Amino acid sequence: MKIKRSNSVFEAPRRRRRLPVIRIVLVLAFFAFLLLVWQRGGEQPQAPVEKPIPAEKLGQ
Repeated sequence: MKIKRSNSVFEAPRRRRRLPVIRIVLVLAFFAFLLLVWQRGGEQPQAPVEKPIPAEKLGQ
């Protein structure tokens, strides 16, 4: 069993800060956002530039 050692009887117990948890969540959210943007912004299929002309109209 651990013994809590305190310099003062009236000293409030220390609470663990939530800041490291918030930082980890923010970093993970940022990387998830980058992954989503990268997947959606990938190579786009090219649209046809010219319309196909039927063979009957080529000789006219």
